[in-house]
Amino acid sequence: MKCKKLGLLDAALIGLWAAMTFAVKIVLAPIANVELVSLLLCTFTVVMGLKRGVLCALVFTTLTVFESSYYGAGDWIALYYINWPLLTVLTRIFLGKKQNEFRAAALLGLFGLLFDIPSAGIKWLLFGPVYALTYLVSGIAFDLMHGAANFVSALFLYQPCITALDKVRK
Repeated sequence: MKCKKLGLLDAALIGLWAAMTFAVKIVLAPIANVELVSLLLCTFTVVMGLKRGVLCALVFTTLTVFESSYYGAGDWIALYYINWPLLTVLTRIFLGKKQNEFRAAALLGLFGLLFDIPSAGIKWLLFGPVYALTYLVSGIAFDLMHGAANFVSALFLYQPCITALDKVRK
């Protein structure tokens, strides 16, 4: 099966969706562990396909890395370059082209709940197992909130996002 080349319209859509995702991240930043990045990357991947989804995740992550020049960098940069493209792959595997908000809510809820697992792996490599385990245990409440917020946001906003993006695509 041959992959279609990406065109100018694809580049524009990827850039716009990544910029919108970044803007939404900034707006929701004051609310701990409530984010729509997962939802927006998931819906983009379902409608536009895996290749465009991964590229959008990478553009979004790069924008966030540029933001770190203001807030400061950390090991979270590696986490973002792992987690966000990983979400697009998981979306393609578990949702494909299906537009079922219950499956999306389950996927995004689990993704939010387990978001810090790759981060703990990075911390294990950089700082050792005790630090990684301490990090995971101390973040359980935040992970529960992250998973619940992702689940609820997907339940109510997944279908409207899919519908809007379908209109843009056509």
